[in-house]
Amino acid sequence: MIYFLSDLHGWYESKDFAEYLTQPHEKDLLIVLGDTQLGFPNNEEFTKRFLSTKNPIALVDGNHENHDFLFSCPTEEWNGGIVNRLSENVVYLRRGNIYTIEGKTFFVFGGCRSSAKWREMGLYFPRQEASEEEYEFAYENLAKNGNKVDYVLSHKYSKDRTDQYLVEGLCALTEFIDEKVDFKKWYFGHTHIPANIDERHTCVFLDLVKIEE
Repeated sequence: MIYFLSDLHGWYESKDFAEYLTQPHEKDLLIVLGDTQLGFPNNEEFTKRFLSTKNPIALVDGNHENHDFLFSCPTEEWNGGIVNRLSENVVYLRRGNIYTIEGKTFFVFGGCRSSAKWREMGLYFPRQEASEEEYEFAYENLAKNGNKVDYVLSHKYSKDRTDQYLVEGLCALTEFIDEKVDFKKWYFGHTHIPANIDERHTCVFLDLVKIEE
């Protein structure tokens, strides 16, 4: 089974996440939709526990990650795409890749822009925002797949053009996917408010959400 949650921010308060780490889930996959704060200062214990899990975890990056750490880990092919191998059972899903998991295709595009306070705290990593090369790769990869996937995974669903943290490239990609890509369901996090926005868009937070087949 495939599950989602998001925005742990180095917390242990998620009962579902704690259960996933400690109970047998070797045949399952948890996809975390960003903002783990892996590798952040003073998050050593959380990072160690996260990366030492015996259960499979795949990470879509948010804006609150140590991107220097994520991108420093070795790359490998995984389920039809490229990942960074963070530990034996944890991988980072790179932007623009399409992965085939349990016979379903997943387009992934993480990251977004942080507020100024994170820069002031010294917790800003430039690679939290996608590069032009990553956007180009995303569009090219979708086109190669006939602009059709089963699922879309991101950290932020970015279509609010009044958002003070708007990133034009991310907003344009979001609009393109909604308008031009054939997909069943889009899962994302970021808002800390779990909700089914409509039948195709679901925002997740700290509670495990089981994938809709």
